[in-house]
Amino acid sequence: MIRFRFVHVTVALWLYWGIVPLTESCADTEIVVRLDRGEDIGQNFGSLFEGVTQDGAFIVGAGFSGLYNTYHRDDRHVVHFYIRPTRELRPLQAEPLPRPNDLAGTYLFNFDGDVFASVKFDSDAKALPTKVRVWDESNSSWDSSLSNGWVNTRVGNNLVSFDRSRVLVNGAVLLEAPTEGGYLGFYYAQGYLFFYHILKLGKAGYRNYTNDSEGYSKLYACPWKVGEGKVDLRKAVIMTVPIVGEFPYAYGQLGDQVLSCSNIGGAYAFRNGKWRTVVEGELESSYQVYTMLTYYDQLLMGQYPTGELFSFDGEQVNRLKGWPPHMEGVRGSSREAQSLAIYGGELYVGVWPWGEVWKYHNDLKTWSLAKRIFSHPDLTDETTHPYERECGALGVVLNQWGQRVTSMVSLRDGLLISSSAKWPCKWEPKFDFIAHGAWKEYGTVTRVVAPGHLSAFVHWTGKTTELRFVLKGAEMRIEQKGMLLGSAQLSGAVKNAPASADDLGGISWGRGAYGEFSGVSLDGLVSH
Repeated sequence: MIRFRFVHVTVALWLYWGIVPLTESCADTEIVVRLDRGEDIGQNFGSLFEGVTQDGAFIVGAGFSGLYNTYHRDDRHVVHFYIRPTRELRPLQAEPLPRPNDLAGTYLFNFDGDVFASVKFDSDAKALPTKVRVWDESNSSWDSSLSNGWVNTRVGNNLVSFDRSRVLVNGAVLLEAPTEGGYLGFYYAQGYLFFYHILKLGKAGYRNYTNDSEGYSKLYACPWKVGEGKVDLRKAVIMTVPIVGEFPYAYGQLGDQVLSCSNIGGAYAFRNGKWRTVVEGELESSYQVYTMLTYYDQLLMGQYPTGELFSFDGEQVNRLKGWPPHMEGVRGSSREAQSLAIYGGELYVGVWPWGEVWKYHNDLKTWSLAKRIFSHPDLTDETTHPYERECGALGVVLNQWGQRVTSMVSLRDGLLISSSAKWPCKWEPKFDFIAHGAWKEYGTVTRVVAPGHLSAFVHWTGKTTELRFVLKGAEMRIEQKGMLLGSAQLSGAVKNAPASADDLGGISWGRGAYGEFSGVSLDGLVSH
């Protein structure tokens, strides 16, 4: 497939070349972007702009997230607008939200501008019919009327749903479940439908592949667009992965490449209609990637057991040592970077087993502990996981009450962070070492706010549209063709910064924290 990409840069010339005299500084800065995202084929749309003020004190940017966290892909049609100080850390304010369920765990995802909570497992780690609840900000509650456990994504204005082994578009089934085995891990990107077809025979569990009669795991890339009708599997590019029972943990994109990572560490890249193995999977050692995020010019991958990030540069995967560090007082082993996010223009990482949320300041090049989600137990390096000795005495899974940061989802000016035990289990009286309601810190949703972030759902037009990003004194706003999409209040260092359009010393159009813009055209204008 040939794709033409043109980025048209139309900057306010009077700002840079003095063709028109500068007016007096005003309290408003408006960045107007006219963009055509092209045909929606599941791509990451990327950054719209990123600029720095004349004094270098602030970065201003906007873009669309390319994020996959464990079970869910971040809504590609939500735009994120940020202003971040370059020389200082912003304080975070945190508040607990009501619990979505009575289990010790939950997972969040966003869709069409709302945030949903889903439950994936019961106390025996067996799949339940997924219950989905939507967050209602108007009355601060989770609406329990929803029960659709399907994974939904918006492609253009079409609703694409992945119902276990089926694919539906606007309610019509366009790919039926297979006659043998099952389809797992659907992901739509670059005009291809990606998924695994898995058939395991007998009770041998995971094992090296020899032939199809002993079971198999096949990785599919099937060319398909929403308007083409049913998915034609005869067109699929299929790779038989080396381990029977291998299945996908996470997906990501870097440019026109799609990367799939499996539960036993296999990393497979797809580009120009071909698969290639980037990292060989193996049964002898743990190597699992739970989350992927396009961040500037790299694809970040959250990994177990290092608890650090790995980076895919388009050719190979490299470990980013110390990204992030670990808290003092706990062991540095058997750690898992399970969730990622860009919030306020800064990188966030959620880490097991002590429920840590780390923040990376790209300008200071420093990591800081944003928050520990749990208040108990006391930190220790005598065991790897919280409550490990108590679980061992009961004869249950040693790390059952380890502490996960399962999801991080932006909603308007905040970042919603969810937590879980190893799986969303039920608390029982035998777990009296987590008594007096302390277990309820598992399965929480915490809203954190740092001034300088605003997310809003952008309506799909299928053609050129206009987005307006406004900084006005103590307010930031996003508008689409004159319609207000969202607003947030500014405080602290980012209030009144920048004070006017002429404070912006330079803008990179189509580049920034969310990667490179992938659309057809982008025109930018900075004005009063």
